[in-house]
Amino acid sequence: MSEIVQGIAETMNNALGAPLAVLLLSIIPIAEARFAIPFGMSMGLKPIEAFGWAFLGSSLMAPILLIAFIPLIGALSKTKFFSKIGRFLYDKFEKKSRSLADTVKEPQTEDGKKPIVTKTELKKIGGTALFVAVPLPLTGVWTGSAVASILKIGFVKSLIGVIIGNAVACGIITLISFLFQDYVTYITLAFFIIAVTVVVVLIIKFILYKPKAAEETDSAADDKRDI
Repeated sequence: MSEIVQGIAETMNNALGAPLAVLLLSIIPIAEARFAIPFGMSMGLKPIEAFGWAFLGSSLMAPILLIAFIPLIGALSKTKFFSKIGRFLYDKFEKKSRSLADTVKEPQTEDGKKPIVTKTELKKIGGTALFVAVPLPLTGVWTGSAVASILKIGFVKSLIGVIIGNAVACGIITLISFLFQDYVTYITLAFFIIAVTVVVVLIIKFILYKPKAAEETDSAADDKRDI
């Protein structure tokens, strides 16, 4: 398996060049920088180079996702053919956002004005950064941006949280890949297997998923039968 990974790395390096390959891979959801960094090092990039290109590529997606991702999912939810996938994705992101939500009311300042960054917003920014910083699939820039959008803390504040978290995650992966550089191909393979597993699990969950509206309809039908 490691020979296959090395062969793919050499092919992509010859076709695109390592920097562009890493940048493009870091844009792909689920894989993102977590996969792109060790893969880049297996193509011969220095750790700092792999970090830089992967961080750049994944971070470039953040402002786009913060603006368009949740509205796009909302639009899909209203279509005939893609409503299930739209509702499935929104429910997944909304569930993840609950742990970062905070209902504490902010005390007003003496002049009655709201501070530029409230304690609640600061907590959400930190929570978003911490969420994205965990170097695992489904905790990266794509999911973090969706969660931040649902939390509605504002574009700039959300972007700060996502970028900080992404920098930490990229740093952790780069450090691991550097410390175990002799096994970087195996690290790449491990992240690939994890990513594929996550995709398979998501597909299974999607197949079994029932939108809330459908669940409520089924429940009402059951109640009528009981009567």
